[in-house]
Amino acid sequence: MVDLRRYYENEYEVDVEGKKYRLRPQKVWVLKPQGRPGVVIGIFRTPDGRIVRKNLGKVQP
Repeated sequence: MVDLRRYYENEYEVDVEGKKYRLRPQKVWVLKPQGRPGVVIGIFRTPDGRIVRKNLGKVQP
């Protein structure tokens, strides 16, 4: 099982229409399609109110 708490503590660089922001995720979860390795996805809210998803990492099998 993946410890998602460590993803909430870090800031990530998010690129939105050419602007780069250093943001912390509002929500983090594991996306694991059947038969494929899982990835950790985060949702970010930019200062202008946009919501962006970003891949934060891979889940080790």
